[in-house]
Amino acid sequence: MACILKRKSVIAVSFIAAFLFLLAVRLVNEVNFPLLLNCFGQPGAKWIPFSYTYRWPLRTHYGYINVRTQEPLQLDCNLCAIVSNSGQMVGQKVGNEIDQSSCIWRMNNAPTKGYEEDVGRMTMIRVVSHTSVPLLLKNPDYFFKEANATIYVIWGPFRNMRKDGNGIVYNMLKKTVDIYPNAQIYVTTEKRMSYCDGVFKKETGKDRVQSGSYLSTGWFTFILAMDACYGIHVYGMINDTYCKTEGYRKVPYHYYEQGRDECDEYFLHEHAPYGGA
Repeated sequence: MACILKRKSVIAVSFIAAFLFLLAVRLVNEVNFPLLLNCFGQPGAKWIPFSYTYRWPLRTHYGYINVRTQEPLQLDCNLCAIVSNSGQMVGQKVGNEIDQSSCIWRMNNAPTKGYEEDVGRMTMIRVVSHTSVPLLLKNPDYFFKEANATIYVIWGPFRNMRKDGNGIVYNMLKKTVDIYPNAQIYVTTEKRMSYCDGVFKKETGKDRVQSGSYLSTGWFTFILAMDACYGIHVYGMINDTYCKTEGYRKVPYHYYEQGRDECDEYFLHEHAPYGGA
């Protein structure tokens, strides 16, 4: 009888040990896999909330098409950090904090090298205006070879993005993926561009075309980020009253180049008779 009880105890302990082992393996997987799913293999992402109890499935975004494969974008992020190009980033020393986010978003050709302390060193998604594509192509190895884990989302009007051979920007992107086959470059569809115009009209009450407004890269960044992210931290963006505040901090328009004061640039855009953003 004692042997039977002892055998049952051993079996029970073994069962509990096996259960705890499987539970531990499951928890480890739930911490590691989101980094692969959310950030598409970008190394160095270090932080996932402890409350993260399951792997987010990749969400399909049909308004963004891969230039090489013609497949829609798959992206799902937990906590996103959107880093602006503003001179407000200078001296903030939030680079380490930014790099702890599960998905890090940047815009146009904003560099990280030499500015890591303030803006971080990692990039998961880079949203780029059709007018900024030539700026990326001035340093293609940096953007498409060194940062080949980055997802590029290019927005632009149909005339520049058309696929029939007459889209100037789309042709540039096609040549780029031929040279850098690992580059993950997506373009917004014409339908998605119309959707963004619709959001602008809903939020402002103005027709974009009739009002002569140009939507900014920041606008397209937030449109996608609000679909893809469960939480967003924004870095370096000022509110609409900042430039009218006495003693506001004067900084350049971009953190990576000297030029017009940021608030002067905003006032110029706001009062432009046509093409203001």
